[in-house]
Amino acid sequence: MQIMKYKNFFWAIVLIAVGILFLLNNLGVISFSWYSFWHLWPVLLILWGIAILPVRDLIKYILLSVVVLFMFLSINRFPSEAPWYFHFNGPHDWSWRFGDKDEEREASPNIKEQSFTVPFDSTVHRSILHLDAAAGNFDIDSSSADLLSFMKSGDIGNYELTTDNMKGVRNITIRLREAHSGPSHKNQVNIRLNPVPSWNLDFDIGAADVNLDLARYHIDTASFDAGASSINVRLGDLNPMSIITFNAGASSVTLKVPKAVGCEVKSESFLISRDLPGFRKKGGVYQTDNYNSSKKKIRINLKSAVSSINIERY
Repeated sequence: MQIMKYKNFFWAIVLIAVGILFLLNNLGVISFSWYSFWHLWPVLLILWGIAILPVRDLIKYILLSVVVLFMFLSINRFPSEAPWYFHFNGPHDWSWRFGDKDEEREASPNIKEQSFTVPFDSTVHRSILHLDAAAGNFDIDSSSADLLSFMKSGDIGNYELTTDNMKGVRNITIRLREAHSGPSHKNQVNIRLNPVPSWNLDFDIGAADVNLDLARYHIDTASFDAGASSINVRLGDLNPMSIITFNAGASSVTLKVPKAVGCEVKSESFLISRDLPGFRKKGGVYQTDNYNSSKKKIRINLKSAVSSINIERY
């Protein structure tokens, strides 16, 4: 059997390996960035050495496979932050930074657990929640006597909360400050909402595991802008109209909706796997048989690039 010459596809294998690394990063499996190349520069010397070894190409293929395998197994040990010699502080400020990374983290204390609440106000008839966070686990599983209660555990970073109230509409923003990225950091968030006002939810998160039981709330709108995620949402029948929007990467979406509610699914995804029992395609949308006759409706918009959706009716 004739073996293709090593030099003919050496760089092809290198490009494929790097492409796979970035793909796994986008899927949230590993943490990898352009800065990671700084930590991989010794691999270039190894690959160069393999290329000029006076041995048969078969041996070079074996050595190359070992190097690529080692690189994949050890990639999560490399930090994804900018290297020590270069740091960007703003659109017009490029500066040098020296020092140990652990010292920098100690200079910015990062608590393990955090919680805060927004008191209930009977004059508030509608609440808007904006959540801007990194990757992690996000749950809503019970209600609160306060308007909102928030609990975080993990070392991803600290959250900050801002609110304003205008004519009975409470606007709540929760955002993560200076998140520490990487697979070694944890971000477990539990949110509880008050069931009295109607809610507009806006989640802007990274690769996430999302589990939301929203059946006890009046949901006007819920929007999810996420990376590669697993999203599980249970909806109720308290609102005349609920509009749910998903704009995510390669995601798995599972929705539970009441059988008594008319449901419509509109997909703008170019590649999607659908499991929609009880739905019929009408034009460019999927609808349940009772969609037009039902007094309560749920509209679902899918804007994911590549995803799967499963809707269960209960």
